[in-house]
Amino acid sequence: MDGFDTSENHRVSAPETFDALRQRIRDRFADLSPHLQRIARASLEEPNSFALNTTQVIAEALKIQPSTLIRFAKEFGYSGFSDMQRVFRQRLIEGAVSVRDKVLDRGEPASVVNLDVLLKETVRSHTEALARFAAGIDIAELTRAAEMLRGARHVYVAGLRRSRPIADYLVYGLIRGERASSLLDFAGGMAGPQTSTIGQQDVLCAIAFAPYSKPVVEAVMDAHVSGRRVIAITDNVGSPLARTSEVTLTVEHDAACRLQPISGAIALVQTLLLAVTSP
Repeated sequence: MDGFDTSENHRVSAPETFDALRQRIRDRFADLSPHLQRIARASLEEPNSFALNTTQVIAEALKIQPSTLIRFAKEFGYSGFSDMQRVFRQRLIEGAVSVRDKVLDRGEPASVVNLDVLLKETVRSHTEALARFAAGIDIAELTRAAEMLRGARHVYVAGLRRSRPIADYLVYGLIRGERASSLLDFAGGMAGPQTSTIGQQDVLCAIAFAPYSKPVVEAVMDAHVSGRRVIAITDNVGSPLARTSEVTLTVEHDAACRLQPISGAIALVQTLLLAVTSP
């Protein structure tokens, strides 16, 4: 990697971006000890906490010793946790400018938004999201997911907040393809009873991105404890959904984007639908 010594005792020799550090954490996650995996997972799920809190506060929240945070930082080439924390703080500084500020025409009153610039920025963010999805998707995992959905008697789908339209589209496509499918009913309070009815031949497809919706995470855990098959569509391998899923499909976020585009996840779902419902 440019700017880094990749030897066994590597040290960070140049300022590292949050995206670069996040990718290194993802790449090495499986090789970390359980304690370090706990820190890695938290750093991906709650980067703001890592930026704003003291070592003591973070350690207490994770139920670890502060020295473990230092060991985690050194594992990734930093002299100590404070050195690594600068990367998380820089992410906040760079992301502090809102999308609105970026698209204002500086020659116009502050209350007027330049819609031409806004449109181009929006299209660009979706184009980049699709490119990241196409470059990063694991085809082997995608194939396994398609096989699981194709062989399922009934597909249950869980998704809330930003993930809800993605979940709706998956159910819509499956039903259009004459495949039995239904959404977990979180709003009506029936998601728990529905999860308990998932059978051995059924599949739960759960969709969630940081900050992961607790009801969706709990549904995945319940299904896993019951020995049911789960497909996760999420943002990284350290996601709470990924820990207990048989198959994990990741769609990366743009850390600088306030309203995350769902185009990459929609492309993923549409690919699955075409694979599952084709003759």
